Amino acid sequence: MTIYWGLFLPGLLLLFFPADRLLSSVVQLRSFDCFQSLEDSARHRPWWWVPLLWIDPLRGLAGTLLLKQALDLNSPYWDSIPLPGYCLLLGLLVPAIWCQTYTRREDQVMLAPLGFVFGIVGALTSWPVALLGLIMALTGLFAFRQFHAFFAMGLAAVALVGFVMEINPHWLVPAVIVVGLPIMISIITGRTLEVPTRDASGGKRAKADSV
Repeated sequence: MTIYWGLFLPGLLLLFFPADRLLSSVVQLRSFDCFQSLEDSARHRPWWWVPLLWIDPLRGLAGTLLLKQALDLNSPYWDSIPLPGYCLLLGLLVPAIWCQTYTRREDQVMLAPLGFVFGIVGALTSWPVALLGLIMALTGLFAFRQFHAFFAMGLAAVALVGFVMEINPHWLVPAVIVVGLPIMISIITGRTLEVPTRDASGGKRAKADSV
């Protein structure tokens, strides 16, 4: 199996660098139900002003594309894809996503890698599949007010859209599994899914986090 290390190592860094390390001291972790406690204030940045929320999709996309290139997995035909490299890629995606859910900030809480998983989906399938899957996932999130619903609806949408667009099964199936992994990890660890937010009010809790 040929590995182009100049692409492989940067891909690993992008996928395995813990998201928790990219969070500032003023960031809080919140469940969906806790969003109603956020206050609006023109003096402070809004709750979504967290760079990680916008960087994560790019990390997932770029890291996976680099690994595919490094392992020579860009052929659309299954017969032309080296099986050892394919298995290595899939084997790396599982711990990579698990790594992104880890946080030391609160007990019994894990980060919900919302954008990260859809960045990976885009690299495995195509950007229309990832975009439509993300839209449906957000619809499920606001309909059911649970981050589990985000991933469940995203999983179903990626499977359906990928099937309609005739995405190769050897990439579609892993993409579907990737979207469902955060739910499985949450169930296995018994931890709740939360997202990083900035306290727009600049209240006491944000100040306490910066200590």
